[in-house]
Amino acid sequence: MRRPSLLLLAAAGLAAAGCASPGPSSRHVVVVSIDGFASFYLDDPRADLPNLRRLAREGAHARRMEVSFPSLTWVCHTTLVTGVSPARHGVIANTFFDRARGEETAFIGDAVLTRDEAVRAPTLYDAAHAAGLKTASVIWPATAGAKALDWAIPDSSKPEVHAKHTTPGLAEELERAGLSIEPLGRWGWDHAYSAPRDDLYTRVAVHLLERHAPSLLLLHLITPDGVEHDHGPQGPEAYWAVRYADQRIGELVAALERPPLRGRATLLVVSDHGFARHDREVRLNALFAREGLIELDAQGSPARRRAWAVAGGGSAAVYALEADAAARAALVERLAALLWKTEGVERVLRPSDFTRLGLPDPAADPRQADLMATAREGYAFARGAAGDVVKPTDGPRGAHGHLPQDPRMGALFVAWGAGVRRGAGLDEVRAVDVAPTAAALLGLELAGAEGRVVREILE
Repeated sequence: MRRPSLLLLAAAGLAAAGCASPGPSSRHVVVVSIDGFASFYLDDPRADLPNLRRLAREGAHARRMEVSFPSLTWVCHTTLVTGVSPARHGVIANTFFDRARGEETAFIGDAVLTRDEAVRAPTLYDAAHAAGLKTASVIWPATAGAKALDWAIPDSSKPEVHAKHTTPGLAEELERAGLSIEPLGRWGWDHAYSAPRDDLYTRVAVHLLERHAPSLLLLHLITPDGVEHDHGPQGPEAYWAVRYADQRIGELVAALERPPLRGRATLLVVSDHGFARHDREVRLNALFAREGLIELDAQGSPARRRAWAVAGGGSAAVYALEADAAARAALVERLAALLWKTEGVERVLRPSDFTRLGLPDPAADPRQADLMATAREGYAFARGAAGDVVKPTDGPRGAHGHLPQDPRMGALFVAWGAGVRRGAGLDEVRAVDVAPTAAALLGLELAGAEGRVVREILE
């Protein structure tokens, strides 16, 4: 069968923007994110990636994909499925400081906020569901309680979140198929279980494709991220991890090459961020405690704080916690001066910088920090308010969270299958381009997306 032309795709997209699709799409799009898979691995001869390189050769790929800032998992995955920046979709960090509650609150893990509470923009799966298409998600961040997912397992380390937000009946269906998800509660996010988790996630995804054939399936694989945090990128452990991820991609490709999906499915393999190596950690809250801005109790926990930093590896979000506007403004200046003098700090970003980086102004969104600090090469920001401000690690480590323009933060982008032009190569795409491109492959238009349809890779 001839594949639809771009003109037909555009016409279908316009129709979907105005009303529901008249019937289910014959296309199927699978979006896989490999957490922490830097773009540089695809051309690294030490990385054993036969499946991904086959997909790039037979389909299309970009040299790198620019991600969101901060380059963190929950932020970037939400960008991937909304096509908009954090200022619009609302997931501005893995964790933020809740000024009203006076404590850190996590986006990561979906244990506090549901999808509707966290994500403020329409998603790719919302658009597909509204058009009458079936949708599925296996461990995709910020999806807990999403009404537009027909089959879903939330991305959480907590058994109670899985019990509450896994699609009713899905756990029992998987159990009957020999795919029990009960171990997820025991495994949590312990890095020792990342490989069996990815094995299970992949087999669940294959089951959903073969049993239900959803038009859209989202899958999050996680092994490279944990391994690189523990050992740094481009070491023997990291090369094992990316090879393991490549093998999981091979299993998905095999499923897509079998009936009923053969010739009808498109696979987009992306990642949420790259990785940078470091051997020193900076604890900004220890700096603030030394300066009298945080008071610690006998256990070293904060008893009172006028300032607080939420560490994010390659960046840190710094909050001034004075209630009075004038006092807060003065404190912001004091904090900025402190940060500029601190070992390991490369840049100090102000609200005037946030807009161009896709973050909201704290005056408009109180979740947003007053300042952002970025880390110098070889450093990363870490938690802790007691002890030394700068400490060496006990071996190489890896971090992300850096500015998206950092070459080390470039993410993976590979497209293969129905509707993808063979051998198409691009220099750079953006994470905001993924959702509108996937929508076009489904014959839909993602209204309001900041990204573009990457038409150069489409037939």
